[in-house]
Amino acid sequence: MRAWKLVLDEEAFQRLLSAPSTERRRVLALLEELRRNPYRRTDYRAKDDTGRDLSVLAVRPFMVTYWRDELAAELRVVNIQRVRY
Repeated sequence: MRAWKLVLDEEAFQRLLSAPSTERRRVLALLEELRRNPYRRTDYRAKDDTGRDLSVLAVRPFMVTYWRDELAAELRVVNIQRVRY
């Protein structure tokens, strides 16, 4: 079984970099957990404008949106959004 890779869109990457260090560590830990277990239960599902299934995980104060590229064994992180709680 090959290891999954994380691939972040530029905007998601910029959001991660601009987060305060404590929040950034939290998101990085979530991303690593997701990489180790790409089939984990998500908080909810959505579709992008092409109809692709997206998974959304919430870890305060962020929501991480991604999709699995099964063929390439990549998790494509398309959005890291800061939310108010």
